[in-house]
Amino acid sequence: MKYRRKGFVDAVQWTGKNMQEVKAFAAQFAMFDYADMNGDGAMDAVLKVKTHEKIVPASVGDYIVRGPKGDFFIEKQADFERDWEQA
Repeated sequence: MKYRRKGFVDAVQWTGKNMQEVKAFAAQFAMFDYADMNGDGAMDAVLKVKTHEKIVPASVGDYIVRGPKGDFFIEKQADFERDWEQA
């Protein structure tokens, strides 16, 4: 059998620099830490998203998705772009 995703979701892609956009989108479900991710001495934002199961770190390029029931989850860029198209 074949299946197709139904409905719509809202999503924001994490660029590593769009903290305000992610925070406005996911509110208390988005948490930020800071770490030297590149070894250059600069502190980079590290995003973690509270899902219905646990707190999950996001990588730059991942999509933060709000599902139809208001739950949040992270989806890798390739998976998101394969499974969803912009409405």
